[in-house]
Amino acid sequence: MKLKLNEIYSKVFLFLLLAVNVNIGQWNFKLGTSQSYSNNPFNSPIPISSMISSFELGIERDFTSIGIGYYGNYSSFHNINERNYYWHQIGVWHSTENIISGLYFEQRTNTADYEYYDYTNYNAYIKYQLLLDEINIFSNAAVSLTDYSFLNDLDNILLNGGLILNRSFETKTTLIGGLNYNYKNYFSTNLNDYELVGDSLWTSDSKAFTSQINYFGRIAQSLTETTGLAVFYSKQNIIGGTANYIRNLEYVYGDESQYFDDPVSYEGYTIGTQLTQVLPEQIMLRLLYSVEEKDYPSQGIYLDFETFEEAIIRHDKQTNLNLSLTKYFYIGEEMQRTIMLSLSFQSTDNNSNSYWYNFKSNQTNLNFSYQF
Repeated sequence: MKLKLNEIYSKVFLFLLLAVNVNIGQWNFKLGTSQSYSNNPFNSPIPISSMISSFELGIERDFTSIGIGYYGNYSSFHNINERNYYWHQIGVWHSTENIISGLYFEQRTNTADYEYYDYTNYNAYIKYQLLLDEINIFSNAAVSLTDYSFLNDLDNILLNGGLILNRSFETKTTLIGGLNYNYKNYFSTNLNDYELVGDSLWTSDSKAFTSQINYFGRIAQSLTETTGLAVFYSKQNIIGGTANYIRNLEYVYGDESQYFDDPVSYEGYTIGTQLTQVLPEQIMLRLLYSVEEKDYPSQGIYLDFETFEEAIIRHDKQTNLNLSLTKYFYIGEEMQRTIMLSLSFQSTDNNSNSYWYNFKSNQTNLNFSYQF
């Protein structure tokens, strides 16, 4: 029988209290909360505003080269209680001087009204770091299995591999570049089931897999002792398959990116810049602005609330503005305890030729965390 969200959160909180009272010195803990206001938390063309409260916990322990951890987050939408959900993750990892590998289990549980968003994810990964002629080389590979409790046709395996090169110079310039490859395959998708996918699938062109290559670059420059500026660019290309499709929108839409804005499902580019400034009292200010254009080869568009046109592919252009102020406080002689306070603002403007993805949203966040 599925537990209610408040029952899950109560059990996890009880576990945390017990852990604190038993061998607390051998564990690392993180407690956090954020209070937010968003005028469109679900990225909908028909916005509904809400206050959002999130409560976060993290528990870790290192055994020489082996580590374990548990992380959880409960999100409550004050005006839309049926959208509340709990997300948690359990992980184990092994690290050496140059290699870290690990496994983790991730799960999201929603209220009964939105239980079709429930999913479980299993992930295995390995990362390798090498210093060669003053160039830091990072490589990684991962395999991820995702199982949806109710949307079984979306069950999939994702294979990922990547390479990052990082080089710093005496001019206080840092260059970062790399590429990623993604391959995603759906296990049991019935591409001819109208009741499953509605009229939004190009059955003649769609396949149950998609593959994509991404490459990116970043230039960061210290302008003064307290000021830094970075410029970045990334490009995504689909090189095989067009597995992504839109489910009937009477069921799901908007913020659930694993259904409608899966990074593996589109191609396009992102360009942006970030300014970092250290203010008095070691307050960190970050200002980021980016522009992103995306094409979805396997998606048609919605001309209005329900009229679908499959001959035109979906195209989005999104601008993002992020501003944040962050301050850390270190407690104790060895500064082993940390308090973090931050205030942030995010504005998103997504212009799409498809009705359901044409939206604007603004969100203000106040965050607090205590690590000990």
